[in-house]
Amino acid sequence: MTHKNIPRTSSIDRRTVLGLLSGSLAALAGCSGGLSDSSDGGDGSADPPEEQSDYIEETSIEIVENGRQLALEVAVTDEIEPSSVSIITESGREFASDYFSPGETRTRLSLTEGEDSYEPLPRGQHTLYLRGDEVETKLPLELGTTFEFEEAVPGTEHEKIRDDSLGVVVRNVGQRTGAATQTILNGENKDSDPFEPIEPGETGIVEFTFLLANGSHCVKVEETTERDEELTVGFLWSDPVTITQSIKYTDRFDSTGNGCKRTLAGDPEEVTTTPTKTETGG
Repeated sequence: MTHKNIPRTSSIDRRTVLGLLSGSLAALAGCSGGLSDSSDGGDGSADPPEEQSDYIEETSIEIVENGRQLALEVAVTDEIEPSSVSIITESGREFASDYFSPGETRTRLSLTEGEDSYEPLPRGQHTLYLRGDEVETKLPLELGTTFEFEEAVPGTEHEKIRDDSLGVVVRNVGQRTGAATQTILNGENKDSDPFEPIEPGETGIVEFTFLLANGSHCVKVEETTERDEELTVGFLWSDPVTITQSIKYTDRFDSTGNGCKRTLAGDPEEVTTTPTKTETGG
């Protein structure tokens, strides 16, 4: 059994606690042996587990390890004697597991793996497996949500990003908290490494750095030209958002006789993308 050591006493800014599982775990689907919980559901639309299970007291997702690693914190009632809890992926692989010491009712499970890459738990319908003295409970675990494009804004109009950057504003229209983790420009990963958690009903801005930066050389045109750029925002456990935005390139002659100014031209258009497949290809 894999046992990942996630720090339990590390200094964590509580403002970074996402509450990602508020509504993100499906209802308790079944159990085997000993005491049991039961409820209908499993489609990701049920109440959080602490409202469905007599054993689960609290669940949340926290950011640890310099803000690049995620951990699922699970607290159980002191009326049971838990022994272990695991995350089983949709394909049946044990992703993470931890053990409860005698008298302990709270533990953490890593939602990322890899020493440096911090690869997240694959998207899909996974299982939270709680075991203990006369207790064996299986809880469906689904973390996906839905994001929609809101607007594109130049950095000069938004305080959270650089003046020479372009910001893509997205809204979480699903029931679970998610996070933007990737920016792709014209099919290539940008150097920037965003991590923007967004709660249900809220918006977040993802920065495409230097996209509107003035340059020393312009596109080969006599005066002005426009060029479409394709911008994609990638998320944890959710489908990406892709738009096209026209950028105007205008000659801006300086003392050396050259230069280029970049500004937004026209309204952005959202591009329909193919839904991301789950771990088992569903």
